[in-house]
Amino acid sequence: MVETRSGLDTSPNTKEQQEKMAALVKENRERKEREKQAKLKAIADEQAAKMKEIEEEMVKKKKAVEEEAATKEEKERMRIESREGSSGTKRDTDAGIEKKINEWVANLSLGEDEEAES
Repeated sequence: MVETRSGLDTSPNTKEQQEKMAALVKENRERKEREKQAKLKAIADEQAAKMKEIEEEMVKKKKAVEEEAATKEEKERMRIESREGSSGTKRDTDAGIEKKINEWVANLSLGEDEEAES
């Protein structure tokens, strides 16, 4: 608005034109806001897709590690079983070794007692 010397306000645009311009400005703001929201949604969708891909990759790697561990465990079990052969189970072997150790300890203790008496 422009103020004249006579005190009257004049406007370079009519009221109708001002309303049109205000409507255009409002539409532009709304369009920019929609574009901004669309960009943010696209970024969020992209990040979600990346996260899903990473999670799937982690599941695959975890499964591969578990399979590898199971394979190693199976190989170790087979190696132990083949080492034991037909001589008996591992428990029997452990019990036999423990019995021999106890005998040796008893003999050593007995030998020390005999030396102490002499």
